[in-house]
Amino acid sequence: MANETSQLVLVAHPNDETLGFSSVCTGADVVSVTDGGSQGRAEEFRHACQLLGAKRALSLNLPNVSPWRLPVEMLADKLKELGTYNRVYTHSPLEQHPHHQDVAFAASKCFEEIWVRTCGGYVGQAHVLSEHALRQKLDIINNIYRREIAPTADNHFTVAEITGVEAFAPARLSEVIQALALTTPEISWHFPNVWAYEVSPYEIERYDRTCEVLAQVGGEWSPTSILELGACEGAMTLRLRRLFPGAKLRAVEADPAFACRLRERLSHDANIDVVEASILDIPLSADIVVVAEMLYYVPQHIMDIFARMQAQYLLTSYTGSFDDRICRGLHHFGWRNIASVQVLPRFEPVDGRSSFLLARRPGSHIRLWKLV
Repeated sequence: MANETSQLVLVAHPNDETLGFSSVCTGADVVSVTDGGSQGRAEEFRHACQLLGAKRALSLNLPNVSPWRLPVEMLADKLKELGTYNRVYTHSPLEQHPHHQDVAFAASKCFEEIWVRTCGGYVGQAHVLSEHALRQKLDIINNIYRREIAPTADNHFTVAEITGVEAFAPARLSEVIQALALTTPEISWHFPNVWAYEVSPYEIERYDRTCEVLAQVGGEWSPTSILELGACEGAMTLRLRRLFPGAKLRAVEADPAFACRLRERLSHDANIDVVEASILDIPLSADIVVVAEMLYYVPQHIMDIFARMQAQYLLTSYTGSFDDRICRGLHHFGWRNIASVQVLPRFEPVDGRSSFLLARRPGSHIRLWKLV
């Protein structure tokens, strides 16, 4: 259904429209997803939207259940009922508040393209507020949303949030999912190439450095069995296959969607066995065990996993304090770090190529271990 209003401003809470979208509210439908969690917020929202020149102010009245996630599918259904718009402004998936992330995700599922607040990186559209416009923003915050300035357990207003420049960048569903996958690892994303492993300059460098470290093993000895834990979509699996062509390779992946994709991609190779299972449920024995970037998901089981390792060599890839923890655990079981290389952090587009959305890849210490 076409909408008479060509512009939608979609925000998570009352006051978000003033803080980040005041320059694009004029003549727009301005929609708040939640009721703000306290009595009177809906009326405050309508008053603010009127001052900002909105055509309509609507509240979808989803409960404000911070810090929990919003019901994204329910929200998407409500957004579809609004009709179509020529342009949709909303939150960025890179914002810290989980409700802002959920709103960006739901909007990207409903509209072909959304314009999100920039959180660093490229800008597709920018509005520098006039002195009058900035004073109006301050008046709305100081008078209508005055209660929200007071710090609480869930809210800590800072001057930095009252910006005189409002900037936006275009994004589509695939980019929003990739941004969320890089910033909210607790959520399982089944979108193909969700982490851009095949094209990200950072990930390619990490794979290349990993192969260089592992090649030190191949120079003195030819392994016959390799166990890769957390194979995901097989980017490293194929590199291991090329590096050790004579070895039998078991690629273990617990997630059914990724395991299915692995089988589709690698079923032609008789020397690769795809195993859909948890690392906690299989024997951990091979000449070389590769356990990179996946122990983050089972932190409470790390020592038990190390105790079960039966291998001549072990490859790990982690960063920061978690890498320190891995090192302490392996030293406890008699492993010695015989080679290592560091891949430094990197800022790059979330799709590894050309997205306006930028994210930070964390860096990694790649380490080769031998049992003493």
